[in-house]
Amino acid sequence: MVSSAPARSQLDTSHSYFLQPSSVPGGPPVGLLLRGVNLSSTSKFPTIPNSLSQYQDLTGVSRSDRDQKRQLLAGQQSHLGEEEVGFYTEAEQGGRDGWFVGRPFPLEEADVHLRRLKAWGFTTIRFLVVWEALEHAGPGKYDEAYIDYTISILRKCREHGMRVFISPHQDVFSRFTSGSGAPYWVLEALGINPKRIHQTGSAVVHQCWSTQGYGGEEGIQSVKDGKLDNWPDMIWNTNLHRLAARHLFTMFWASDKFAPKCKIDGIPASHWIQNHFMAAYGHLADRLRDAGDILDECLIGWDSMNEPSEGFIGIPDLNQCPPAQSFKKGPSPTPLQGFILANGQQVSDVEMADFTSTGQKSKGTISITPPEGKGVWLTRQEARDAESKWGYKWDDEWDFWDENGQGGCVWAGHGVWDPKSGSILRDQYFKPPGKTEIDFIEEFWRVHYTKFIKRIRQSHPNAISFINPPVFEEPPDLSEDVKGGRIALSSHFYDGLTLLNKRRHVYNADAVGLQRGLTNILSAIKLGEKSIKSTLRGQLGELKSDAHKSEGMAGHGEGGSYPTLIGEIGTPWDMKSTKLLGLAKGKADRKDYKEPAKAMDQVMNACDGHNALSYTLWVYEPLSTHKYGDGWNGEDLSLISYDEIPTEGQEKDDDLLILNPPDLQSLITLGSRGISSWCRPYPIESVSKIDEFSFSMKDGEFNLQVLIQGLDDHKVWNSDRDLNQIDGDEVGDIKGTPEGIFKGYTKIYIPYVHYLSQADTSPSLSKDTGSSAATNKSRIIGEPSEDNEEWVKGNGPARNDIEVLEISEGSLAVKGQWGWWTYELGEKGERIGKLRIRPWKG
Repeated sequence: MVSSAPARSQLDTSHSYFLQPSSVPGGPPVGLLLRGVNLSSTSKFPTIPNSLSQYQDLTGVSRSDRDQKRQLLAGQQSHLGEEEVGFYTEAEQGGRDGWFVGRPFPLEEADVHLRRLKAWGFTTIRFLVVWEALEHAGPGKYDEAYIDYTISILRKCREHGMRVFISPHQDVFSRFTSGSGAPYWVLEALGINPKRIHQTGSAVVHQCWSTQGYGGEEGIQSVKDGKLDNWPDMIWNTNLHRLAARHLFTMFWASDKFAPKCKIDGIPASHWIQNHFMAAYGHLADRLRDAGDILDECLIGWDSMNEPSEGFIGIPDLNQCPPAQSFKKGPSPTPLQGFILANGQQVSDVEMADFTSTGQKSKGTISITPPEGKGVWLTRQEARDAESKWGYKWDDEWDFWDENGQGGCVWAGHGVWDPKSGSILRDQYFKPPGKTEIDFIEEFWRVHYTKFIKRIRQSHPNAISFINPPVFEEPPDLSEDVKGGRIALSSHFYDGLTLLNKRRHVYNADAVGLQRGLTNILSAIKLGEKSIKSTLRGQLGELKSDAHKSEGMAGHGEGGSYPTLIGEIGTPWDMKSTKLLGLAKGKADRKDYKEPAKAMDQVMNACDGHNALSYTLWVYEPLSTHKYGDGWNGEDLSLISYDEIPTEGQEKDDDLLILNPPDLQSLITLGSRGISSWCRPYPIESVSKIDEFSFSMKDGEFNLQVLIQGLDDHKVWNSDRDLNQIDGDEVGDIKGTPEGIFKGYTKIYIPYVHYLSQADTSPSLSKDTGSSAATNKSRIIGEPSEDNEEWVKGNGPARNDIEVLEISEGSLAVKGQWGWWTYELGEKGERIGKLRIRPWKG
């Protein structure tokens, strides 16, 4: 079923689709929908050094022992701090060789995980690689053991026919600001002591929450007065608006403009740090190239930096939280208050904010007192120690300390504010008045992206560049030499109200339209299921349009139209039941996933229709648990979890079957959550244009409409020669067609989850009912897959059982979980083709 390597290595992105050349010489190229998953949340963390020898053989070991082993494998999850895992100590020492080996999963488990993803109908992986995994030991010191492991995993992906693109992943800059990404030494090089970030309110750090929390009832007390064990949902995201991330991002993008005194080894800090970032991923690209069997036939491209943030850039008034900071949760200092706290000084009126179903709320103010008056900035002595340890040198102008070697604030040193008076001196420093406003994307992000993709293509010339602009922002115009005809948009989308409040509502809002000024708050509010589905689809359609706009990435030169892949999309599985029309939370119910499955179905439907989007779901993380979610800041979006397996009763050992499934049912369903919502039919590839499609999770009806082009009308391929095969496999009577008639096809994923036959699936039955259909209201009992996999062991091979409600022309054949709808191209001209199926109901 997998195309030959030459065909797979030449994906084209210039016609709104990902196009794969035909496996048959002269045949039409095939338009692809790339759908898959992100791998994985634990990829953001290093492993924990431990001896697992006692757990290597799990046979006969108790379930509690197996769960303990899985928690060890989960590694440095974000609720584990210094006391448990040496959160700061090990990083401060540069980590160890192979620190991230085993991310996203152990090599010996790769085959079963990839088999499962393929059985779920997925073909594509967004593979997370954080900067820390590559260069944790210090500037220019790369972890070759981790890269060796990554090469091995990618080879496994190739064996299973998966297409992969790499995400240079970060969230809120670094693990030490409760995110992921940059190594410890980067924070020190940019002037910050990571160990004092949380206690100065410069970020709310999960690893420090219970030991240095904003505790007490509802968190309305001083930082020094208590503990708060419950980590608030999505509070990590608000760290983008606290001092540490704002400072670090500003220095990364634009120290040459805003902090010119800060130079490292004689060059602006932003140039120095970006050079290391690009060199690290460039080294990875070199190693993947040298491996000889990964680029193009497996690794098709590279994302730009995940969800970049602008830091301080563009803030109009440093005395106030900027208008763009529309989401606040927990302690929310203004930029000025952040400067004061980072200097080790108390602030007594920090807003304590919350985000509820009815919008942003203020819960009063709190006092934050940095312990011992110590600020977040490195002291003079700490700075000198860091220089000696990591091997770089700050220039002499980077000297903002007082006579005692204290202070050290970069922004006080540049005259932005005065620590003595606690006041802003230049409130528009990061958005100076003038004829033109600072455009972060155009002036800083685009420049970095251009350098990054050029470096990657030195090693991977055919790489598709997946462009991931700041969330909900439009990508800029890009020159043809940068695009190289090989780009795709990789925007992210989450239903914010559902994600933030972890429950479904009877209303929603057009968040994309609001941010882009396309609507106002009154028009943005949508009530009712039908309206919510419509606005979700409209928002994704607006994001998709960015790949077609002549003033954006599709502009420059002749212009064009590029494909869109939504790089992250999903819903939380720890959703609360809905009360009072969604205004109040009920309790989380792990007995079933009806509510989150409905929420997931809504966003999946939004990707269908005329949008016909490619996507990679967030996230596939087997080590997710009910207690700690996916291991990262309380998020719980994984499609799978061992905790879905009962710990008591006759099925108490079924967790063993996740890695050793005896049949298809075990492979596909064990540990899954809400599988009926995201394991859904879709047209995986077609020689025709996919016009629109839809799926009803309730009754399983699937509708597909394609635009079939005649030979003379087809815009993107040469029709001089016959198409005799489909993806290397003969399907139906394709060979020997009459002169001037050529077969086209659309290949469809038809999941057993929805269409598995419940009848006797012996070969004799399929002879009676037919394994293909060419007329309306026909029944198809499909053929088993080539390997005759059994749904339940001992019950015979799995087959689909389908009722064809409508087929406008041609015929449908079903084999395993794949359907081939074939039809004539010939000289008929452009026309609409329709197919409608549902599970056979008798």
